[in-house]
Parts: sequence; structure tokens; C-alpha cells
Amino acid sequence: MSKTILIVDDEQIIVDITKRKLTQEGYMVIGVGDGAQALQVLREGAVDLIVLDVEMPNMNGYTFMTERQKIPGASSVPVIVLTAYDSMEPIFKRHGIRAYLQKPLQFQDLLVKIREVLCVQGVCG
Repeated sequence: MSKTILIVDDEQIIVDITKRKLTQEGYMVIGVGDGAQALQVLREGAVDLIVLDVEMPNMNGYTFMTERQKIPGASSVPVIVLTAYDSMEPIFKRHGIRAYLQKPLQFQDLLVKIREVLCVQGVCG
């Protein structure tokens, strides 16, 4: 069964390229441009993993993490954060974020991290 990954990033090129590559790897992928859109996706259906940019207009990643707690079941969905900052780990841990990667993003690093996080969730492969 294919796993669904939600990509949340205000840079459309990152969403498009990541979506295309993850689809080629066999994942179902939903791409959105901000946290408010991501919350709507979580309300509408099941997502197995979220790849989240921190700095976005309208609703940043931190606000998204707080707001998703209000959606039944959404707080158990693992999150991989994408960030340009290198010293954010303590903040991420406070928000329950499982993993993070620094931008500029290397797709192979993201793919490895996705597989690690899903494997911890009991969905290896």
C-alpha cells in the first residue's frame, strides 16, 4: 500500500520537484504552499508523513504545528522539517518534530530521512 506524503512549502519549484521524485519512488504526494492549506488537507484525509518548510507566508511551520494539534489524529503524523537554519533542533524537539533537513535540500537525503521516519512508524520500505 502506497504511503501518502504531504509536502508543505511556499516555493512551488520545491513542491513540484519533490512531488515528482517521490511519486517516482512509489509514494502518493500532496503538495501545498502554506500551513493553512496543509491543515485543510489533514482535515480531509489520511496523511502518513508531512514534509514541512518552516518559513512561509500566511502560516509558518511553527503555527502549523500548533494548529494541527486541534485536528483529531493529526498530531500522530510524523513531520520532517526543512529549514535554512542550522541551530533549530531544540525548538523542533519542543514541537515534536521527528527529523529535520537543512536547505538547500538534496533529494537523496530527504528520501533516506522519509524512509527512516516511516520505518520508525512501522512502515518500512
